[in-house]
Amino acid sequence: MKKTQQRRTGIAKSMIIFIIPVVLVCLNIFSAIGYIFSKQVIVNQLDEQMTIKLNETAAQVNEILALEKSAARSMAKAIEVNSDNLTEQNYNELLTNYISMYDETFGMGIWFEKDAFPEKEKFAPYAYRNGDKIVTDDSYTTGDIDIWSTEWYTVGKQIEGGWTKAYFDPATNVSMVTAAYPINKSNNQLLGVVTVDVDISSIQKLIDGLEINYNGKAILIDSEGYFLGGVDHTLLSNTNIADQDKSPYAAVTDDLITSERGKTQYTEEGQKFSFYYSTLPDTNWKIGISVSEKNLFASLNQLGITFAVAVVIATTILTILIVIYSTKMGRVAKKYSGFAESISLGRLENQFTNKELSRKDELGDIGRALSIMQDKLKDVIGNFQNNAENIDNHAKNLSSFSQDISATSENVASAIADVADGASVQFEKLTTIKTVIHQFADDLNNMDQSVTGVNGSADLIMRMAKDNSIEMEQMIQSFEKLNQTFLELINRVNALGGNISSVQAMTELIHSIADQTNLLALNAAIEAARAGEAGKGFSVVANEIRTLAEKSKDSSERIDSIIKGVSLDTKNMVGTAEEVNKDLLQQKEQLGSTIHSFEEILKAVESMIPEIIKTKDASVKIQNEKEIILEELENTSAISEDVAASAEEISASAEEMSSATIEVSHSAVSLGKMTDEMKEKISFFKM
Repeated sequence: MKKTQQRRTGIAKSMIIFIIPVVLVCLNIFSAIGYIFSKQVIVNQLDEQMTIKLNETAAQVNEILALEKSAARSMAKAIEVNSDNLTEQNYNELLTNYISMYDETFGMGIWFEKDAFPEKEKFAPYAYRNGDKIVTDDSYTTGDIDIWSTEWYTVGKQIEGGWTKAYFDPATNVSMVTAAYPINKSNNQLLGVVTVDVDISSIQKLIDGLEINYNGKAILIDSEGYFLGGVDHTLLSNTNIADQDKSPYAAVTDDLITSERGKTQYTEEGQKFSFYYSTLPDTNWKIGISVSEKNLFASLNQLGITFAVAVVIATTILTILIVIYSTKMGRVAKKYSGFAESISLGRLENQFTNKELSRKDELGDIGRALSIMQDKLKDVIGNFQNNAENIDNHAKNLSSFSQDISATSENVASAIADVADGASVQFEKLTTIKTVIHQFADDLNNMDQSVTGVNGSADLIMRMAKDNSIEMEQMIQSFEKLNQTFLELINRVNALGGNISSVQAMTELIHSIADQTNLLALNAAIEAARAGEAGKGFSVVANEIRTLAEKSKDSSERIDSIIKGVSLDTKNMVGTAEEVNKDLLQQKEQLGSTIHSFEEILKAVESMIPEIIKTKDASVKIQNEKEIILEELENTSAISEDVAASAEEISASAEEMSSATIEVSHSAVSLGKMTDEMKEKISFFKM
């Protein structure tokens, strides 16, 4: 129990030691990040607020100064237009009217150039406020003051005029600044200067009355660094910001001089201040606002303290919760530890509640694992007890069985020896078969070559037959043309026979005419002879006619003889042509038979080629199958060798098995003894 209690305490301490530092580190990191982020947000907001405040204040001050300068400019322009018509009294009235326009206007003056006013070397009318009244003063006109060398006159001669330095008037106890603007003639020559003395106490009140967050303060300094507002009145107009003895802002002097606007920091009495400043464009005055970082970050520091207190409280609560939770865990762990210890002592009778087994955390997993382990151990040990009896029985059976195996192994060895002899004989026969198959393969190769040759010859015959068939077709066409020619010749010869008959008829007619002519000529000669001398000439003609008739008769006889010969030759030629035509027809029929024979040959060759291809394919297939057969023979031979070798190994193994069975028998006896020991050890567990 003491050991379990120490473990429970250890869990609580371990959780506290691990969790609390991590939580504290995380909270510190988050708080640091939040503090830095919040600080940056505050600084950014301050920068934005101060920029807005500076711009607003500068705009208000600029508005006041711009109004005063515009009054000077307005009066100067009025004088430029009406200078020839204005009298001294008019100038005094003009000054009085302008001064009353703005509360900040303390006094105004018109300062003419030397001899610029008619009949006067110097004319400088001036008016100022005296309480509620406005008083005119001609002391600058009548006095000995050299107005043309004064600061305000020098500034006023500039094209756009300007501002003098701020100054303190001890007579009125008022801080003032003067705006000056030139008066020009129509030819742009200087006529004089208008000045406006501005009471800047309202500006000082504006600066002093600024409401700035975080108790910030505002100051106003002129272009040379003298205080014009925002400080004790004893420092106004006579103390420079760079004076380290009197000015708390001496540290920011360099930044103010080098930059028109910006932000810097300084330290006063150990406190850090942020200082924001901006420059007024016309006067080069500078407005500055300072804010103490102590005031700025006061709320943030208070928030940090509050957060630290909250962290301490949260850490305390977390520690208490860890202790409570670890105590609950310790109780469960103690119970599970007792269960484990009980199991280690052999007691498998521990009871687990449904609540413990239904937990969804790691302790629930441990409880379920212990419950399952106990159940498994019960099953295993129960099986061990049952199996121990079975093993003991089997060990006895194994001993007797091993003896049987020993006898059987001897028989197996003898049978395997016979198998080895048969395998050797089979190997020799397979070798002989392989030789025969190789010879068969050579014969197949020769046959394949022969088939290839036959295929080539068949292709050649096919090509030649096709070529001869084409030539024979051409011969048939030639025979048909020749036959047609002979028929035409016979027809023409027959036609010639008809013509010869006509010629014979004509020759016979000529022969008949010649006979008649000869007879007529003879009669004419007789008649001429009768006529005597008068018919002598006619007798000569009759003789000539008779001579011609004789010649015609002879010619007709010769022609008839020739025609008869031609007719006979024609008949012979017709007979010969008919014989030749018959021969041609017979040749054509024989050629047709030859072509038909060639076509039959082509068909036979064409039908033979697929058979040759099939034979060749079959040869290739046989070659491939031959390779498979050879490969199978090789495998079978190898198997036979392996069988022979394996048979020898089995024979040796059978002998070894015979000796091993003896060892098994001894081992079975040892197994029975070990089973008895296992029964004794299993009895340790109680279920």
